[in-house]
Amino acid sequence: MHALRPCLETYSAEVCGRRCLAPTYTLLRARSSVRPFLGTKAAGKKGRKTPDLPASTERVVPEDYAPWRRLDMSEIHAHEARQGFLDIIEKGEAGIRLADAALQVAAEDDAIISHSTVKLPVKSFQSRIARLAADVANNHIPSKDTASPHQQLQAVKEFLFTRQGFRLPGFGRSNIPEGTVVDHPGVWEDARQAYLSDTLISKRGIAASLGVLFADVMQRLLLSGAVDFAVRMDCSSHTRLPEATILAGMPREGLIGADGAPLNTCTSEALIEMLQFLKRAFWPFPWDTSSSRGSGGGFAGAAQVALEGGSSDAGLEAISRTAKHRLNRGIWTSPGAGDIRRAVPATERLVLLGDAAGVSVHPCERRDLAVLLLHAEMPGRAMVELRAFADSSAAREASAEDRKLVQRLLQKLKDGALDTQSQRLQPLSIASCRAQPTPELQTESRVPLTW
Repeated sequence: MHALRPCLETYSAEVCGRRCLAPTYTLLRARSSVRPFLGTKAAGKKGRKTPDLPASTERVVPEDYAPWRRLDMSEIHAHEARQGFLDIIEKGEAGIRLADAALQVAAEDDAIISHSTVKLPVKSFQSRIARLAADVANNHIPSKDTASPHQQLQAVKEFLFTRQGFRLPGFGRSNIPEGTVVDHPGVWEDARQAYLSDTLISKRGIAASLGVLFADVMQRLLLSGAVDFAVRMDCSSHTRLPEATILAGMPREGLIGADGAPLNTCTSEALIEMLQFLKRAFWPFPWDTSSSRGSGGGFAGAAQVALEGGSSDAGLEAISRTAKHRLNRGIWTSPGAGDIRRAVPATERLVLLGDAAGVSVHPCERRDLAVLLLHAEMPGRAMVELRAFADSSAAREASAEDRKLVQRLLQKLKDGALDTQSQRLQPLSIASCRAQPTPELQTESRVPLTW
């Protein structure tokens, strides 16, 4: 399919020693792009004769050649991952399998960033967790006939955090200094610490990610019969490992549903914390870390930019250009200046979690989603989400400054011309997300090749 060919058709292999793996058609370079060492003067020093280049050569763009065009599968894979996420959370608080939901989050973001025709192997990561549970059950946990539940729990904890080496990063809940306003939160946060797939690979993750892993291993041990108890996971402290507490008085039969699936005894707060970390890491506007704002610390900065425009920042522009070049080619990078393509899905998933039965998510997540959609040039959706927030009790309980910003944003959206289709949109919910059709494959689209 590929052939080893010299870089230039006019050069022989002994003239140009640099060979590249190229398609069977030749990639020609313009004369001005040839390196200086191929010139007559440089070649004369080594006793070689360099043939003259053609007066003009037409550069072939690989993406224009259909057999070598890299198809963009990101929308299709992201849609499938989102539907998988909905399958899990619509079971409600008691039925959510947090590890599976966290892996679907990683799969959706991987599809957005990689443009790959291959999905993130969610089942492979699930198998990795299953192998961890099987290893501890067969080799490291004492029998329930000879050991107490507390001794069994300590054996599992020692296996994960001592033998396997799963650990926290060097910072706590966030690497952003408290009580400050930072221009680029993505410079401070490493989003990979909140992806369960990356935690399984690097064995490093935030407390919520480690708590989700710990809880899933305990659920698998319960299903296999290695233990007869369930635990509640506490991930509230961001400076120490998650703490597991045995739930006394709950028999094994009451912990497994009629369909054979274990009940969720790890609070969904762990999944919410993971999503809030991702939202903060990809937020492309200033972030306020004061305790009064919490997860909504980016709203004021984003609203001010939408209403008044942002000041010119050469550093931000340089970071944005570099990140865009790499991200468009599916190369992982620390965005630094933020990535609105992943900030929007992270906030959408928080809103969807709040629509699940028994899950409590702060209503301000819908407000933050609205301002992101406005920046993403989706004013119709932004108007719908902002109206839904303005009609909620959370809007009346917000600070006077935030209420004023919400009203100014609503006025800005009302002044804009919205088409008829935008006026029929509904606020984001599990039902509205289910109604979205599967995206079609765009065979004519062109994605830059990484090489």
